Amino acid sequence: MAFTRLLLITSLLAPMSALGGCAGGTKAVRGDDVEGLDYHAMSTSLDKRDLQKAMHENMQAMKNSAVIQRWQAEERPPVSVLPIRNETSEHIDSALQALITDIETELINWGAVRVVSMENQQQMLAEIRKQYAEGFDQTQISHWGKQLGSRYFVTGKVFSTDERVGEQRRVQYYMFIRVMSVETAEILFQNKVAITKAIIAD
Repeated sequence: MAFTRLLLITSLLAPMSALGGCAGGTKAVRGDDVEGLDYHAMSTSLDKRDLQKAMHENMQAMKNSAVIQRWQAEERPPVSVLPIRNETSEHIDSALQALITDIETELINWGAVRVVSMENQQQMLAEIRKQYAEGFDQTQISHWGKQLGSRYFVTGKVFSTDERVGEQRRVQYYMFIRVMSVETAEILFQNKVAITKAIIAD
């Protein structure tokens, strides 16, 4: 009886262990299972850690800038976060979209503004993304602000430079974050954070 039960358990576990492995002797793991997995670079591409680092450094610079004093004097004006333009060859649009929520969260936690989310403004969001693809037109800022009821926009872009020598490669990424006045399209804050990734010879 015990032997029969052991056979049954073994037959059930075998397919599960097969699912955990991949071809070529590799296996799927979680970040918590392998120390440093979330921190080591696997390529010269931008990853979540790169984008989060650049965003937090930009937001820290904003927090220490004069624009915060302006917002405090205006008693929490309405602010919206526009999409961040991807001017690299990387497929990071979905990751940049996720950053919008992170930026909104930081602004809310500072308590200096009221955040007007664009999440439910699908038609407006589609219009803005189309505008971004064709080249950003600052004359549209006032129109978008009136539609959303925002006095300021937080937006930005990511771009890169790429150098190769033999098998070695260095890619430098830059993330700009800026604050713009809806009324005048004036840039009230702008900061750039650089991230370098490379493949080097041993």
